[in-house]
Amino acid sequence: MRPTTRSAAAILPVLASIICAPFADAFATARISKSKSTPDTTAFTGGRQQRSSFGISKRAVLSSSLHAVEATTSQESTGSITVVSTPPSWDELSDALAAATADASSESPKALVTLYRDTNGWCPFCERVWLILRAKGIPYDEQLISLQNKPEWYKALVPTSLVPAVLFHGDDDEGRNERRIVWESSDIIAALDEEFPDMPKMLHDTREYEAAVTMNDDLTSAGFGFVYAGRNDTLTEEDKLERRTKFFSVLDSLDAALGEQQTGGGGFRLGKDFTAVDALMIPTLERWRYQLPLTNDIDIQEGRPALAKWFKAMDSYEPYSSRVAGDEYSWTATNSMFLRYFGGGEDKPEVAAAIQRADDAAQRLAGLFVEKAGQQAEDGGKKYSKEAAAKLVSNHEAVVNDCTRDDPKSQQHIERGSNSNAADAILRYVTSLLLSDDDTVLQAKEAPLIDMEKESAKDAATAARIVASRLCVPRDMSAPAATILRAALATVADRLEE
Repeated sequence: MRPTTRSAAAILPVLASIICAPFADAFATARISKSKSTPDTTAFTGGRQQRSSFGISKRAVLSSSLHAVEATTSQESTGSITVVSTPPSWDELSDALAAATADASSESPKALVTLYRDTNGWCPFCERVWLILRAKGIPYDEQLISLQNKPEWYKALVPTSLVPAVLFHGDDDEGRNERRIVWESSDIIAALDEEFPDMPKMLHDTREYEAAVTMNDDLTSAGFGFVYAGRNDTLTEEDKLERRTKFFSVLDSLDAALGEQQTGGGGFRLGKDFTAVDALMIPTLERWRYQLPLTNDIDIQEGRPALAKWFKAMDSYEPYSSRVAGDEYSWTATNSMFLRYFGGGEDKPEVAAAIQRADDAAQRLAGLFVEKAGQQAEDGGKKYSKEAAAKLVSNHEAVVNDCTRDDPKSQQHIERGSNSNAADAILRYVTSLLLSDDDTVLQAKEAPLIDMEKESAKDAATAARIVASRLCVPRDMSAPAATILRAALATVADRLEE
C-alpha cells in the first residue's frame, strides 16, 4: 500500500491554521480534553520512541462513546435545571452539569490511545486520523497542540514536531505498559489497523483501493493548483483556464468512479463500507464544498450526482457528522480570513469581491440559525445540549472576554460588545436552557426570559449574537451542538430586543 505524503498543496490548510491561530482564541474556549497531563517521554519501551512497530493487539471495544462529552440523563437526573428569570451561578451550573453527566462519565471506556491534533480542527492530516479513530470505535484521549506555539514537551515527544501524533497506551491484560508514539498520518492509520485488528479495517491491499488513493492525490493537486492560482502573478489567463479545466476533469473522473461503484450498492468511495480513502478525501472536499461557491463561483456537486451521493453518505455517517465535520457557517465565516491570507491580495478586485461575498454569506447564514435548528431533532438524552453546556461552563471567562474585547484579533468586522456583566449573565441563562429537561430551542422561545434592565438587555442580546457568530465547528464543539447553541443564543437575543 502506497502511503499518502504531505504534498505542498495539502499543507496549505495547515499553514492557515498556524497563521490564523488567533482565531482560535475566540471561543478559546471550547476545548475539553480528558487527558491534560504532560506525557512522560521516557515511558516508552526501552526509552525509545517508535513509529509503527507494534506487537500487542487489542480486543475489540464495543463502546463508541470515545472522548467527546456525550452524556445522557434521565428525567429523574439531579442535573436537571428549571429555567427561571434569574440565571444560576456558574458554580451551580457546573454542579448541575456534573450531576447530569455522572452516569455517562462512569461508563466511559478506558482510553487506549491519545490523539495530538491542531487546536483549530483545520489540519487535514489530523482530521483523517481523528475520523478513523472514531470509525474504528477506539476510545481515545485528546490533547490539542498550538501550531503557532508548540510546547517543548511535544517537540521532545515527536521528533518532527508535526501533528497529528498518536500515543498508544500499550496496556495489556497482564498489566504491562508498553507505550509507543507514532506520527505522520499514513503511519498512524497503518498502526491503528495493526494494533486493533478486531476493529473495522481501514486500509486495503487491493487494486481498487490504490486507484482511489491515486485519484484523490491527483484531485488534491489539481484542486489546489486551481484554487490558489490567483496568488501567482506569473500565470496568464490561459494558464488559469488550463488549471480550472484540469480540476474539473479530475472531479468528473471522481464522479464517474463513484457512480460506477454505487451501482453495486453503498455510498462510500469503495462501496458500502467506510474506508481510509473516505477519510483521505473528506478534509479537502468538505472545504471546497462550502468555500468554492464563494471564492470561485463553483459548486463541485453540480452536475455530479454520484459525488453528491457520497457527501450524503458522509453526512449520515455518525463518526464523522457527530464531531469531526465542519459546518457551512464555520467554513463560510472563516473564508474571508483565508482569502485575506491566501487570496493574492485585497487590492485585486476579484479578491475583494470574494471577501465581501463571504462576509455577506456568513451574515445571511447567521440569520438562519433558528431555522437550521428546526431541521435537527434534539435527541432524547440531550447529549448535544450538554456538550454545548460543558463548553460554556468550562470556558465562560474566555468567551465573555472575546465578545467584549476592544481589540479583536480576527473577524474584526463583527462589532464587539462592552458590557461584560451582561454577557456573563446571558451565557449563564443560555447554559440553564441547555441543561433543562425540555427541548433547548423550545425553552429559548417559551421559558421565562432573563430579567434585565432595558440597556443591559440590549447589551446581552449583542453578546449572544457575537458568541453565536464566533462559534466555530469543529474547533469549539460538534456541528449538532453548535446548531443548538447558536439557535438558543439567537432566539434569546430576538426576545430581548422585542
